[in-house]
Amino acid sequence: MWRISALSPLEAAAYGVEAPRLLLAGLACVALLAWLVLAIGPRRLRVPSAGANPSRVRPDLAFLVSVALRITALALLVLAAARPIGLVPENPAGGTGVDLLIALDASGSMLALDGQLEGRQVTRLELAKRAVAELVRARGGDRIGLVAFGEHAFTQCPLTVDHRLVQEALERVEAGLVGDATALGEAIGLGARRLSIPGGPEDGRRILVVVTDGRHNSGKLAPKTAAELAAMAGVRIHTVGVGSSGLVPFAQPGRGTPMRFERVDLDRPTLESVASATGGRFFHARRPEDLAGVAAAIDRLEARPTAIEPRYRHATLAPHALALALALLLLEAGLAHGMLRRLP
Repeated sequence: MWRISALSPLEAAAYGVEAPRLLLAGLACVALLAWLVLAIGPRRLRVPSAGANPSRVRPDLAFLVSVALRITALALLVLAAARPIGLVPENPAGGTGVDLLIALDASGSMLALDGQLEGRQVTRLELAKRAVAELVRARGGDRIGLVAFGEHAFTQCPLTVDHRLVQEALERVEAGLVGDATALGEAIGLGARRLSIPGGPEDGRRILVVVTDGRHNSGKLAPKTAAELAAMAGVRIHTVGVGSSGLVPFAQPGRGTPMRFERVDLDRPTLESVASATGGRFFHARRPEDLAGVAAAIDRLEARPTAIEPRYRHATLAPHALALALALLLLEAGLAHGMLRRLP
């Protein structure tokens, strides 16, 4: 497809049809049909009369509106048949300056039931997913990606400007998906590698947000070593420790299963050192309301992306013409049986 970055110089020549002769012939037929309908006018019965015959009457507002909607819909069908083409935005969002990747802990400890959301008790993972979703919505023009980690780390969604894909990938993250352990070093290492993939601006900032509730106990790469490698790659890391201290209840599968309590210790010194090594900050969300504040704080720390002009490409506009024709026919049907209903 042909790509352009500015619409104004080519706007006059950007739209057209692939079958202009078909369009002209079809519109001529539509115009002739409209003239015949208006010339004949509405037909009504003369009452009373045993042998009533149709009588021509003067067109009223209801008749004219109905004819206009139907004729316009028919003209749009002719336009769709002529295969119209035009410019459509190529990228759903645009921005420069920030690539943001979120590493979300999906280990078994994220099943701890010490969170409150909309008046109900929820797991740490559900609460963390809500805060991450709010952060994604706040970053309108960034490229955003998602890494989930447990015993291992994997890419749930690569960097993209289509934040709808990120939200859908976030919904699919489940606790224990890749084991109950916490490979914090692998998550940092994978996040830094994903942020180093070409495609972003040369001078763009690369941000990694790590959300976890435990301590590193899996994987061969130590968190501090991974943080040093990330700093060398120009990646800044913000770490978020979630959950309360002490014994916490855990969600259990199946009904009738007794609730179990476990102690999950947050390795705050490691998370602080990881953030400090890359110029980032550590946040501790002890209460549910803290997570929303963390998302807002990270949004304030990182500069908002600068909007760029969208790029466009040539594409067919026939579906748009068909949709508009259907909408007009539905509107005419609604008016004919409602406000503009004519009685015999």
